Amino acid sequence: MTGQFTSAERFHITLTGKGAHAARPHEGIDVIVIGSHIISALYALPERSGPLALGITRLSAGNSWNVLPQTAEIEGIVKGQSAQLTEQITALISGIAAGFGAASEIHWQPTETSTA
Repeated sequence: MTGQFTSAERFHITLTGKGAHAARPHEGIDVIVIGSHIISALYALPERSGPLALGITRLSAGNSWNVLPQTAEIEGIVKGQSAQLTEQITALISGIAAGFGAASEIHWQPTETSTA
């Protein structure tokens, strides 16, 4: 079986919402809920342009049991063959965050190219 070259991109997402006391969640913008929606949407991406491998490897938010955190971070890797994949994922993340009233920053870092 002949392998195909695939590209892999590491991503780091920072979500910024509005912290609030857990007893008053309506006063905040909950980055944990937003991050959950983003992760679900990423795992639901269809394989339209060839094989897609996606892994979320880190989700970090807050340091208290009774406060909604202002920021959250999500990291992972995407392996695929579509030149438009990075742009599609960036638009998806930005759209979800904006829909909830939060800001998002996405940083991409290419990793080594390998054969599959």
